[in-house]
Amino acid sequence: MVSGDVARSPRGRGRPVSDGPPTTRQDILHAAREVFSEVGFQGATFKEIAARANVTRPAVNHYFKDKATLYSALFDSTQDEVVGVGLTRAAAKETLAAQLTAFLAAAVQADSQDRTYARFIASSLLDSVRHPEFHERAQSQLDGVRQFLGQAFDNAVRAGEITEDPDKSAVIEMLIAVMWGMGMYAGFIGSHEQLKSVVAQFTRLLEGSLW
Repeated sequence: MVSGDVARSPRGRGRPVSDGPPTTRQDILHAAREVFSEVGFQGATFKEIAARANVTRPAVNHYFKDKATLYSALFDSTQDEVVGVGLTRAAAKETLAAQLTAFLAAAVQADSQDRTYARFIASSLLDSVRHPEFHERAQSQLDGVRQFLGQAFDNAVRAGEITEDPDKSAVIEMLIAVMWGMGMYAGFIGSHEQLKSVVAQFTRLLEGSLW
């Protein structure tokens, strides 16, 4: 993915913040996704986040009282901007392949705008293992995707798209693994154009036309 970094605020580091424009909070969230994804929850500091957001350290505290609060806010923004959007778009499709493609396409669009979303989704799962206090938040995000996949699977069975009797739970976990792998690829490995190609080929695989 092309690093679709959001525009940074022109504010100087020494300028104090009161309520501030909405972009200030978004700049902080963007910078926080970068830092947490690179060094994990333990290694992240408000000082580094403030420097990357081009704000003062007190400005970060103005919006987020501590690091745990900021980290939780990242889960919320990821749910709203990526996962929730993908689930909504997928729900409007009829076939299993179309639903999965719509979900991944939403992630691709988010990646084109801001690559840090994919990085945080991938890295936060690892962080939740090291920091049990975030395990429930990470699992809740995964469980939402599992529920969507389960419903899509059942609909595909009823529609005759799936004619055999595969292990439903195993298929769902396989798709979770594929999606998480794509998130890792999107955030840290491939370019945005490469990700679009990967999703296109995955769609062909689901439709049975890849080979």
